[in-house]
Amino acid sequence: MSITKSKLKIISLGGSGDIGKNMLAFHYEDTILVVDAGVMFPNQEQPGVDLIIPDITYLLEHREKVKAICLTHGHEDHIGALPYVLKQLQVPVYGSALTLGMVKEKLSEHGLASSTTLIPYPDRTPVNFGAMQVEAIHVTHSLPETCSLAIRTPVGVVIHTSDFKIDQTPVDGRIFDAAQFSKYGEEGVKLLISDCINVERKGWSPSEQTLVPVFDSFMRDSEGRVIIATFGSNLHRVQTVYNMAVKNGRKLAIYGRSMTQNVATARALGVLILDDRHLVKGDDLSGYKPSELAILTTGSQGEPLAGLTRMSRDEHAKVQIQPSDTVILSSTPIPGNEAMVWRVVNRIVRLGAHVFYDNIQNVHVSGHGYQEELKMMINLTRPEFVCPYHGEPRHYVAYGHMVEEMGYPKEQSLHFEIGQALEMDEDGVRRSEDLYPHGSVLVDGISSGGVSDAILRDRRHLAQDGTVIVTLSVERGTGEILAGPDLLSRGFLHPEDSNVIFEETAEKVVQAVEEVSDDQGTDQDSLRLAVHETVSRYLRKKTGRRPVVIPIIMEI
Repeated sequence: MSITKSKLKIISLGGSGDIGKNMLAFHYEDTILVVDAGVMFPNQEQPGVDLIIPDITYLLEHREKVKAICLTHGHEDHIGALPYVLKQLQVPVYGSALTLGMVKEKLSEHGLASSTTLIPYPDRTPVNFGAMQVEAIHVTHSLPETCSLAIRTPVGVVIHTSDFKIDQTPVDGRIFDAAQFSKYGEEGVKLLISDCINVERKGWSPSEQTLVPVFDSFMRDSEGRVIIATFGSNLHRVQTVYNMAVKNGRKLAIYGRSMTQNVATARALGVLILDDRHLVKGDDLSGYKPSELAILTTGSQGEPLAGLTRMSRDEHAKVQIQPSDTVILSSTPIPGNEAMVWRVVNRIVRLGAHVFYDNIQNVHVSGHGYQEELKMMINLTRPEFVCPYHGEPRHYVAYGHMVEEMGYPKEQSLHFEIGQALEMDEDGVRRSEDLYPHGSVLVDGISSGGVSDAILRDRRHLAQDGTVIVTLSVERGTGEILAGPDLLSRGFLHPEDSNVIFEETAEKVVQAVEEVSDDQGTDQDSLRLAVHETVSRYLRKKTGRRPVVIPIIMEI
């Protein structure tokens, strides 16, 4: 038997210790495989930010070793960062047919579709990448064609489950491939990296099929329209809603850019079975009675520009909420989104519609397995070491307790955070002491390099303390003030309260400009810096607030 001293490094660039922007790098000798490239969505502390993506400095530093990006499924927290990564790192992308179809649409928007090689996984056949092999194993989730990955290396086999549940009655009829996991378990799995987001929930997660009678009842008994909001990529839910709408004689309208795009891709690939005869476009809604319509839309997370949110504000071009409508939020709020979701719910309630959500009615099932499914994955694969992933620290602790009850000693139960790595060799698996380049890049739609901390800080100050603009004219050459300084504020203080303070501040600015002119002449940058620091310091002292100060100096 050959013995290798090389190690496999599994480096977390995202998805460890938080939920979102999933990305792992598997580095063995001269080969790096990247698994997933996801985004996270901003919270209220990140104004103006559209997306948060992983920092890929480590991959760029070893770009010649990066052979491919292997995707597990098409949710945004697994594929959303791809356009930004591929602009810097041109490598082939592997995934299921549906996942690649969703990726292609995303890359087309960024002008990358023609320059990126997209390769579907072969069925139950490994793909070779140097000393490593990757096989996709079908699992059930809220999105069709979701895969776990079996990664075979010279130092052992790693099973990366990604997101999964064990649904015995999936909507599309494709069951969880327990046989393939069991086969790897018999051969020997050194490390299982497992989904753990629902580890705190005991038992088994409900099947998507449990929602069939629920939606059947709503479609049958509601006197008006039935409006359902869910994730744009929850295609199993789309099929369930469509089937129940058709059964009860309702036409289905679909709104939301991401949902419309995903539905079109899935239909083209035969993953979704929808008949045009039962679909209706927005312009044709007026031709049907409310009892003959069902509407499927995005906005279940309260996103400002999504369909349901705009409907709740009466800003949607095609749909206005009516008192006879039944509105269903078919999802669970992502941590941090709760306030936005309840604002949408409250606005709809004020409009008089009937609102149902998971707290009061069974209108959603999770795509992530509960405790018994996580245990079943361990029992199928029989790994030597286990490691939770795609969760928060509380999930990792709960997972550790669960596997300890299953008989795993503490040294065989691992976890790691972003920037940390697991090292695997023939002797076992352990957490590395090294820290790797990591972090988050904030994207605001036009800034390809990301939003800096300074910009984010200014945005927070603008939101919290407003802005103060200081204008003055000086003579070129002498620096003598010819006009001003004039101070104008927005969102800082009420004009009546600011008059006296601004007069005092103007006096401080005059003194500062005279001092700078005497010492350094009339250098524009020096004058601007002096004005900025003087105004910021004095206003902070007098008001305790820190507005964004913008000096405008004109030389005459």
